Amino acid sequence: MAVFLERKLSVKYMLLFGACALLLCLYLVYDRCMMETISSYKVLDVHNRARAARTEQEAGPGGRPRTQYILLYTSFFTERRWGLQAETLGPDYFAMKHCPVTACVLTSYHELLPSIVEYDAVVFHVATQWDGPLPAVRSPHQVYVAALMESPAHTKHSLALDGSYFNWTMTYRLDSDVLFNYLSVVDVESGEVIAPGLRPSWRNGFQEYANGSLVETVSRKRRMAAQFVSHCGALSGRDRLVQSLQKAGLEVDVYGSCGTLSCPRGKPECDHMLDTIYWFYLSFENSLCVDYVTEKLYNALEHQIVPVVFGGADYNRFMPPGSYIDAQDYRTVGELVEYLHYLFDHPQEYVRYFWWKRHYTFEPPNTYCELCQKLHSVAARERVQYYRDIKAWWYDDACTAKPRIEF
Repeated sequence: MAVFLERKLSVKYMLLFGACALLLCLYLVYDRCMMETISSYKVLDVHNRARAARTEQEAGPGGRPRTQYILLYTSFFTERRWGLQAETLGPDYFAMKHCPVTACVLTSYHELLPSIVEYDAVVFHVATQWDGPLPAVRSPHQVYVAALMESPAHTKHSLALDGSYFNWTMTYRLDSDVLFNYLSVVDVESGEVIAPGLRPSWRNGFQEYANGSLVETVSRKRRMAAQFVSHCGALSGRDRLVQSLQKAGLEVDVYGSCGTLSCPRGKPECDHMLDTIYWFYLSFENSLCVDYVTEKLYNALEHQIVPVVFGGADYNRFMPPGSYIDAQDYRTVGELVEYLHYLFDHPQEYVRYFWWKRHYTFEPPNTYCELCQKLHSVAARERVQYYRDIKAWWYDDACTAKPRIEF
């Protein structure tokens, strides 16, 4: 009996010892996990403290963000001021533009700061070759920006020489670091900028739209199509496309040096006849390149006329479907002309192309707002970035010589 009790107690103590060992093991594992978790939070805390200290160090008087200086180093073609109203524009200009960040100075005056290396961003217009000297010295903190609004087909600057020179791009291309566009499309109700964008979210309304008074107005128009163009022999072949449209039976009046008619730019009568005389405006680009959409489209959309577009862009990235007619959606010129004549004979269908005007409006682009904001972004400014081969980025798969429509 004593032996039995002794064995029973031994088993009991063994089980108790095993349980204690297991608890100790679990405690050690749990404690180790907690220690690692606490260590991770400590790393995050240290990072946030360092970032706050750096931000405070970079801040100006009173804790405000340090002003970022932007130098327009070259001219924009012949525009030394890049079309801006003054040589130097400060935070008041950015506030007037309702920019989210206003602590910036934009200038084309090289001597505003004592040295070129003191500017935070230096912007170069690279559509044409710059005749002046380039900066002799460069600070590691500076951002060099390549600005372009011309298509690759009309870029005269030898970008092959600029390997690893530029940090950011500022162009009409939607994959640019800063978007340099003509106009922005804004939702009237929300105030949100919808386009240009890679995947804009558009409202619907084309099929349901009807406007009896507008049908009466457009029915009084008496000419089919107008085109305003001064650059003849464009690489896109738009001159030949217009001639093919005319041969297929579309009446087209061509204004400018490429046609027989004239109407000086900016003359009110030229705008007025788009609202009262013509049914269609031919917004044909000089080259078929990705995202290349110029002021021709917006000039038409600001009037009571339907634009017929011809380019290399996905136009739904710029304007809602049902606001324009894309020539590239048609296999032949004959099919396009047939549809335009159909709209002429059915004005109630024609006015559907104005459905979007109750939902959207245009605003000037916020290019310099975006540049200023990006300069104040710690993540954007401190990330080491440069274009090793900016020529390849600009030219590779950017344009096509063969349009989809046959003419």
